[in-house]
Amino acid sequence: MNDLKIDDLRSLSLGDRAALIDSYAKSITVPPQIKPSLQTTYQRATAIKPLLLDYCREQITADRQSNSVLDRQNQSEAIAQKCHAFAQQFIDSIPSLVRSPRQAAENPKNLYELCGATLFTASNAISRSLSTKMGQLWEDLAKISPYTISPEKDFGIKITGIDIIIFEVGQTNPIFTQLKTTPGTLTGSQKPRSQEELAIHEFSLFAAAFCLGTWNFSSPTIPRACGQKFWSKIGIEYELVEDSIKTMILDIEAAYLAFQNGQ
Repeated sequence: MNDLKIDDLRSLSLGDRAALIDSYAKSITVPPQIKPSLQTTYQRATAIKPLLLDYCREQITADRQSNSVLDRQNQSEAIAQKCHAFAQQFIDSIPSLVRSPRQAAENPKNLYELCGATLFTASNAISRSLSTKMGQLWEDLAKISPYTISPEKDFGIKITGIDIIIFEVGQTNPIFTQLKTTPGTLTGSQKPRSQEELAIHEFSLFAAAFCLGTWNFSSPTIPRACGQKFWSKIGIEYELVEDSIKTMILDIEAAYLAFQNGQ
């Protein structure tokens, strides 16, 4: 079977793209050292690899022809819009995240509820939910850049352990990237799994949106990058990301406090 080409996907829906990719993937021989749980991932990644550079180049060309989003002002607006939309959606969900004092007392689900510490209970629920949901936000912000490809949003497929595929500005190798919030987001027990997921790709990267705390991930063969070092790879200005995130989190905090005061 010939390599999959960008023209093969161009007119297809996301679902049809995924089906075609999987039909190509099934014909790819998996090296014996690849674990069974990662064999489909290896096949999918190998199937799309020949078309990734052309796909990215088309995104870059389209971006340059339409008032590039990488222009500082356009970048700032695009990042701010996504952060504002995220904040509004999360703020709308706050009432559903916080249990009433009566519910907590009748059926406590954690130590804070058992002790009647309602402020801690609510704050814990909010911060945990926010931390979980922000993981998708980093992918969405990265996807602003034409140097970023999303396996799920562009091809309708999931590649285990890979959030985005990037091309560094001026480079031609697709980098399969796992993107976390901070260097310490990954727990010690999760490290071996991430190493295995990234190691099956010729070029891979363990990335963190912000350089806060210390790294829990290390590998002699897999590079890592955080904060400005990561965002600059795809032409995004880290300062703009940080500014919008600060505004977003403070807006969410203000909405949460207003909700608490109205209880």
